[in-house]
Amino acid sequence: MTKADVRNLIIIWVASFALAALAGWGFLMWAPATNPVVPTAETPTTHWVTAPASTTAEQVRRNTAWTITVIFPFLFGPLITLGYVIWRFTKPKNPVPDRVEENVPLEVFWTLVPAVILVAMAVPSYQVIQYMDRTPEWSDDDPHYVVDVVGRQFDWFYSFPKYGVEMVDDGTGDNPLVLPVNRVILMNGRSTDVNHAWWVPAFGIKFDVIPGRINPAWFRPTREGFFKGQCAELCGALHALMFIHVKVVPEAEFFEWIIEQGGEIPPEEQEFVERLLGEGREIPVRQDQEEVALAGSD
Repeated sequence: MTKADVRNLIIIWVASFALAALAGWGFLMWAPATNPVVPTAETPTTHWVTAPASTTAEQVRRNTAWTITVIFPFLFGPLITLGYVIWRFTKPKNPVPDRVEENVPLEVFWTLVPAVILVAMAVPSYQVIQYMDRTPEWSDDDPHYVVDVVGRQFDWFYSFPKYGVEMVDDGTGDNPLVLPVNRVILMNGRSTDVNHAWWVPAFGIKFDVIPGRINPAWFRPTREGFFKGQCAELCGALHALMFIHVKVVPEAEFFEWIIEQGGEIPPEEQEFVERLLGEGREIPVRQDQEEVALAGSD
């Protein structure tokens, strides 16, 4: 191997790192260009790769772009190097091959570099997992939304305990779960029969819904639209039809939906909802148990 060969191999690996960086950048730039419109009921299922619709999905997408940037040099580099070696060290060009039995610096290099790459991949991935597992703390001024999710063979039952609203998504999309945009949604999932999994790709989350325990999950939707998902755990004969439909709307429209469903607003949120819906709108306010007891005694 000559100095020219060493120089060419260095160029190959520098080019490989440049190509990997370009691939990671291209992955990030791909998403906004492919789905700029607000998804509707007729739009095909959106995904965290092409249309992230929550802060979690955006975190996952950015981590994926970083992982591509880190590992793709070791896809491009060996392939291009192999092609160069096949071309350069043919018998006519290299009639007397070198006989190298070992190379300690090279052995150290290709042991340490993969270890560094694994750390470079693991640390950001762990941070994303921590982000997904740690529910944000709400301030006293911000309303928070808790949804109880019950997986059943073969539909999804939802309830908003704070508002007294219950609904069923039977998989047809006619009765989607309605959520407010740019608000933290805490979901408590359980199952009445077998293992299920609540998965909406555009939100970047999938959590198990199993019998005998409550599994929490959270996300913050950042785009309005009609998002689709499905049960991601093989749960029986009609598993393939156990679809999920979520409609993300402005917060005022969310409370309009709550009231249409017969829900009641907690007293501590009455003023907030009145500001959202405008003066003159009748707001059904939930009576606390103490108030109901006093009214009954009269």
